[in-house]
Amino acid sequence: MQMVLHPADTTDSNGPIWTLPGTPPEPEHSVWDEPGLSPELSGTVPDSAVTWHRHFLAMSAATSTRMTWLVTICVALVAGPLAVPGAMMQSVGGSGLLLLVLIGPTAEEVLKVALPAWIVERRPWLYRSPAQILLCAVAAGVAFGVVENLIYLNVYIDKPTPQIVWWRWTVCLLLHASCSLIAGWGVVRTWREFQARQSLPQIALAAPALTTAIVVHGLYNATALILETTHAIF
Repeated sequence: MQMVLHPADTTDSNGPIWTLPGTPPEPEHSVWDEPGLSPELSGTVPDSAVTWHRHFLAMSAATSTRMTWLVTICVALVAGPLAVPGAMMQSVGGSGLLLLVLIGPTAEEVLKVALPAWIVERRPWLYRSPAQILLCAVAAGVAFGVVENLIYLNVYIDKPTPQIVWWRWTVCLLLHASCSLIAGWGVVRTWREFQARQSLPQIALAAPALTTAIVVHGLYNATALILETTHAIF
């Protein structure tokens, strides 16, 4: 058995550089996308090298605009309702101010944009523009608010007053849509930045906007609790 220290060049003029004979390239694990890779030491990226950004460009070219809008509509319809079970589960067995102003808002805002964020991180070519991402985020917020209202007004609240009904279908719905829009801007930032840097998508770039949405939601919950306790509303 002979060890091969320097395997022969397997570059295919009609395709990417293969890491091993018979092994397909893995765009998500390309050596050319290593964060510490220095052009001064490694030189320029070969034209045939596999990189995540080149894979993204190829998949974008192969994905029709119609398909991106089909994905956008599907995500817009299901992202909100899919977030409801997870958000409701975090409240099981929990109560108190911490749940109301921190745990609840965090779970809800993360889950509402979880599906659009996953697409941007793993399949970003399925979006053609930031508008599609924001549409998914806002639609998820509205759908989540609608499902939550139906649960609260028909299950949790016994004989809700007209004031409560009005409040939930206006203020609460607007809150969910607005917070999801804020969080959606963070997802858009991730989508834009990886293209500008020609690197792997970094969903951590969405954290500041997501944190802002959580804070806004938490402040709203705290304010509503104070107003309800002091009988200022309802």
